[in-house]
Amino acid sequence: MRSAGGRSLTGTTTSTAAAARTSLTALIRNAAKLDRTQSDPVVALRNAFGVVAPLIVGTLAGGASAGLAATIGALQTAFADRPGPYRLRMLRMLGTALAAAITSTLAVLASRSDAASVVLLLVLTFGAGLLLTAGPSATQVGVAGVAAALILGHNPQPPSVALHVGFLVFVGGAFQSLLAVAGWPLRRHRPERLALAKLYRELAAAARVPQGTTAGPPAGDTLTAVRETFYGLGHDHGPSVEAYRVLLDEAERVRREILVVTGAAERLATDRNPILAGLVRGALSAAGDLLAEIADALDQGRPVREDVLHEARGAVRLAIERLEDSTQAPGELTRRATAARLRALSGQLRAAVESSRTGASEGQRGDEPGADGVRRLRDPLAIVRANLAPDSAVLRHAIRAAVLVAVSDLVVRLMGIDRGYWVALTILVVLRPDFGATLQRSVMRTVGTIVGLLVASELVHWIPGGDWWQIALIAVFAFGMRFAGPGNLGLTAASLSALVVVLLAISGIPAHTTLVSRSLSTLAGGVLAVAAALALPAWERRFVPTRLAALLAAYRQYLLAVADLDTDRETLQRARAASRLARTNAQASVDRAGAEPVPAQGQVELGQMVLAHTHRFIHAMLTIDALRPKLREAGRVLELSTFLAAAAETLAAAQAAVRDNSAPGPVPKLRSRQEELAEALAAHPERVGGIETATTLVDATDRITNSLDTLIGEVRRQFESDAALASKDA
Repeated sequence: MRSAGGRSLTGTTTSTAAAARTSLTALIRNAAKLDRTQSDPVVALRNAFGVVAPLIVGTLAGGASAGLAATIGALQTAFADRPGPYRLRMLRMLGTALAAAITSTLAVLASRSDAASVVLLLVLTFGAGLLLTAGPSATQVGVAGVAAALILGHNPQPPSVALHVGFLVFVGGAFQSLLAVAGWPLRRHRPERLALAKLYRELAAAARVPQGTTAGPPAGDTLTAVRETFYGLGHDHGPSVEAYRVLLDEAERVRREILVVTGAAERLATDRNPILAGLVRGALSAAGDLLAEIADALDQGRPVREDVLHEARGAVRLAIERLEDSTQAPGELTRRATAARLRALSGQLRAAVESSRTGASEGQRGDEPGADGVRRLRDPLAIVRANLAPDSAVLRHAIRAAVLVAVSDLVVRLMGIDRGYWVALTILVVLRPDFGATLQRSVMRTVGTIVGLLVASELVHWIPGGDWWQIALIAVFAFGMRFAGPGNLGLTAASLSALVVVLLAISGIPAHTTLVSRSLSTLAGGVLAVAAALALPAWERRFVPTRLAALLAAYRQYLLAVADLDTDRETLQRARAASRLARTNAQASVDRAGAEPVPAQGQVELGQMVLAHTHRFIHAMLTIDALRPKLREAGRVLELSTFLAAAAETLAAAQAAVRDNSAPGPVPKLRSRQEELAEALAAHPERVGGIETATTLVDATDRITNSLDTLIGEVRRQFESDAALASKDA
């Protein structure tokens, strides 16, 4: 059978089914991968101790079960123990503990009424769903609050004990919080140092093994995360932190220079100067060694070793000398421009080393000023309010989650299923706005839960009796749960389910009675979550054009900020951060769309094409960004301003085309404007501070022209071919 357009319907169905199978297989395979990047044994150890400490106190007082409420608070708060400044960590964990305590109190008050309990869950889950937009910290607060209400609300208790239970939950969470910030007095800025060390290691890798202009600029996500650590909610103050902020600024400058010098090495190789290109790459590699040494120094709280500094400066100096002394005709201007950028890189490396020496004294000074408090959550609250619109995917997710959790809990209550809250709890944990993430989490949660139940049931059966043995098992499972990290949901679920089996055994419920009911409840919750995601899907393919348009808009704003030589530092910094965030969102959206079991080839191809061509664009823009100090000294260059304005118009046209799903309209002729700029700078290089800056600028604008012209051409080709195909099918 054939469609009106002449294509085989059977073939289309077969290819769609094959694509769905491939997507589902990829989803499960990615979910099963082990991710050790977020595993921290120190965090896991202290979280495990925080979980078992209430049980130890209860055992010493006469029975481990007396500490169960506090253990629930400590368990929920442990998930909020993530990297960040100590002050932010304390705020985040205490907020989680307080939320769990309040919802626990309300759940106990409503525990004798099924109707009141279900209404409470409906309201709490809806709020938790909306908090998804405010970031992982707010999401954790919401999930912890609902989870505590689910667990404690299924154990009918008199209202008189509600405050007592809520207080114990808060005490357990508060103790877990104190453990997380116990190192504050000794090494109060260790989290900041570790964040910077990670950034410098990524820069070292980028210098040692440059990826070229076909990949996105390195360390973008890490740079955004570190900047949020130093300037976001809960950031700290003092001389050490100021030194670390200087290091952060130097890291951003070093990143730009690495990109510029990497491009210069490529051009030297193209200009038949392989020996000089090799020397430049050797200088970059030596710079990478120094960046890695700075990372190690930050990690260990010590100064940078002088021998590494001297070796790096020597390699850079040798490359500069050879570039300047070379008499080969090919690439003379490129050689001079490369030498200038290497000098800039050398100066930035020296400044980074000096700043690291100031920060190395952290923890040994007593003149750090006190806390001035933390900023209000203005931005997250504004984001939540913005997502109350009817067309918001997050609002639809919040409504879907609230109804599903509340109704499933009502059903298990009416059916009299003992500890049936695992159905609703599974839905709460695995349901996400997009289908792909929901399926991944459902599969790994179900498999992990069954494995954990089997392991724990056997261990409980074989170990000697007594509370102390059970507490030891809980400590092991709590350690495994936190050591697995958020990237390994299957291992986390296995450890958590095993931990719960032992907790229930302490409260008098035999392990073998938990095995079947918990497995079936988890399976039912996972199936319901996937079914809900299919019934009311929020396919990521729908959001790909919006994310791509946002990326192009952010790049346009960054270009305008760089082009305006009067742009202040804060405005430029915000434009850089917005560009990095937009790229991360666009890349993640394209990846999720490609993994969905529905046809999304057109959106994925569009996304990959836009990302590929904007890689080259942003590399070139970072080069111009690095030249801004020279350009400010030289003053405004009309031809450059005209070119950048035309580039901004081209980006706006591409943005509108992607957003409106239509071919782009007329755009300025970038090549002619770039050639006018090149001729003007060739005649008068002093207008931009010298021949080195002029050469680098001409090369950067040439790459911008190539990338944007190709981008517009590909966008026009794709949308025009789609329109022709649609017309043919019609």
